[in-house]
Parts: sequence; C-alpha cells; structure tokens
Amino acid sequence: MILVAIKLSNLTNNYVFEGELLVQTLKIAVIGAGNGGQTFAAHLKQKGHEVGLWNRSKEKINIIDKNGITINGCLHAQEHPDITSTNIKQVIKGKDIILVVLPANAHKEVAQRITPYIGENQLVILNPGRTGGALEFCNTLHQNGVKNLPEIVESQSLFYTCRMVKPGLVNLLAIKDNIELGVLNYRNGNGILNDLKCIYDHPQIGESTLKIGLENIGAMLHPMPVLLNIGLIENRKEFIPHYYKAITRKIADLIESMDSERTDIASKFDYDISSVNKWHGDVYGIKEDNLYDSLQSNSAYASIDSPYNLEHRYISEDIPTGLVPLCEIGKCAQVQTPLIKLMISLAREILGVDILKQGRNARTMGIKGLSVEDIKEVFQGYKFYN
Repeated sequence: MILVAIKLSNLTNNYVFEGELLVQTLKIAVIGAGNGGQTFAAHLKQKGHEVGLWNRSKEKINIIDKNGITINGCLHAQEHPDITSTNIKQVIKGKDIILVVLPANAHKEVAQRITPYIGENQLVILNPGRTGGALEFCNTLHQNGVKNLPEIVESQSLFYTCRMVKPGLVNLLAIKDNIELGVLNYRNGNGILNDLKCIYDHPQIGESTLKIGLENIGAMLHPMPVLLNIGLIENRKEFIPHYYKAITRKIADLIESMDSERTDIASKFDYDISSVNKWHGDVYGIKEDNLYDSLQSNSAYASIDSPYNLEHRYISEDIPTGLVPLCEIGKCAQVQTPLIKLMISLAREILGVDILKQGRNARTMGIKGLSVEDIKEVFQGYKFYN
C-alpha cells in the first residue's frame, strides 16, 4: 500500500496597480472555451492577468483568436487572450494556474493530456469539480506517471451563470456569491487564498473535497427535470425555460426529496451542508420557503433554455459525475438513496448505457470497501493504492 500526498505549490507572483490598489497578477491557463471558459478568459484578462485559452475545437479558437471575447450582461468586457491554441502544452507552459472549465466528464481526458507537461508548482482548479473531481484528476495524473503532484482545487459550482451567444460573445447573467472550494491536502491557507482571490472575489475554503462534492447542486437541479420531461424535450419546437417551466411545483418537490438523500449522506460524514433551496438563497440572494418559489423568483434563470436532446451535459455530465458518485458514497455510508438510484436507472434505460459502470463509482474513486473515516481521509487528499 502506497500513501500519496498532494504537495503545495509556490506560485510566481507579479503585481500591478489598479487605481491606488496593488493587485497581484498571475499567468493563467483556461482549459475549455465554452460558456464558462470564455467568460473566465475575458474577465481574468480584464483584471490584468496573463491568459492562455485552450480548446480542442480549432474553429472556435480561430474565431476567438481573430475577434477576441466580448462579455455583455452584468459586467462588460472586450478582451483578447494572450494565447489561444489547440495545443495544450503551449497554453499551460509557464502558467501559475491551470483553470479547467469543462464539463466534469472531461476531467479525466484533460488530466491525461497535461500529464507530460504538468509541474508540481502549478495550481490546478476545477471549476466546477462536481463530485469527486479533484480525486479523479489526482488519480489520473498519478496513474499516468506524475510523481510530484500539483495541488488541486475544486469548486462545487461554476462561478458564473452565463451562456455563450456565439464563439467570442458571452451573456453573463450573474456572478455567484458564496461558492465553496475544496483543496486536496490543504495546508498553506493564506497562500492559496491570495491566489484564489485573483480569480474569485470571495473564495471560501470548505472542510474537504468530500464536503464540496456532496454539495453538488447541479446533480439536483439538472437531471431530474430533463428525465421527467423527456417527451417535451424530444418533440420541442420552442423555448422552454428550464428553471421556470421544466421544473414544475411537483418536480421541485421531488428534487427537494432527492436532495434530502444528499444531505443525509453528508450527515453520515458529520458535514452540515445546505439544502438546494438554502444554497440557491445564499448564492443568488433569494429567500423563499420552497425551491419552486425560489426558482420562479430568480431573474438570472429567465433566459436559460432546457436541453434539446438527451446528449446535453445535464445528463452526460451531471449523472456520471454527480448522481453516480453520490449514490456510491451513500452506499459506502449505508444511506438509502431511492430517488437518486431511480434517476440513474431511468437514464440507463433511456440511453442504453451502463452509467453506473462508466461514472465515478466506488471502484474508480478508490473508496470501495472503505469505512466512513477512511473515505474522509481519501477526500482530504490522500489516496491509497493497493
């Protein structure tokens, strides 16, 4: 049995003046040029950071390289990343931070891609990590021969509510408040907080990546409404606001029932996590007695459309990297999760794919057969390899 720990990074920092305030600037690689990646790239460039942007699609990169990125909405920016490329080595070379802004089901592939180039002094941030993201990323690097592992941070939600209008143009609907982050083998509090503040104004460090993973709100809000509206989605010809119309009062009640399974799992690990309704109130400043009324009151959700097909990330991401690991962690902790299991089973029958086998299960997370206390140790930043 080998015990592997994550080692802290020492970032190379520079500073610029923003008015009379001395502001730290960093070299940041943004991995992924979707909704969040483009928003991050333009916003971080506006803050004065050096920004590289990677995407596997050459067409999208060519458009951004030519025209830059424009953000409209709750803030305005028109910026051009310093580097735009489909060559991941070129983008991450010499960067202080590697900010992965892709659906969580792409984390393993990204970790494999950067294996030959990653340095232990670089900081990896998964935004978001969903459930078990940092652990999977760490395991993949290790299994591909990286001996001196970087520190890995994950958030439970994307910092922005945003949608890409077209490549190079993003509508920013809201910047979320009170998003927690988990850090594997967290030691250097002030150092990492200072670096995170360069990306997100009010970072909060949670107790562990397990706690952050159990706070996976996307797994609650996304799959169930899609699976229970499959007829509308397959035949739709008009805009259906996901949070206003696809989540009816009864579906919202069912989401809150499924959410109680998630909070029951957390209590087994002695974590006090927010319900989906309380989280919504904390992040968006909306206080209602129930989830349905909260969602109906959130103007940031007004333009967010429902999926047009079942290949959408609300299914392809939020079930294998959300509901599956929640179900598996719950099983290890001897917590019953009938509604979570029902959604996984329904998706498996509809898609004809063994999502439980392909997702972040107990075996791939390395927690199969472990006790509650051992699982907590794994998610604190230590991984046991047999």
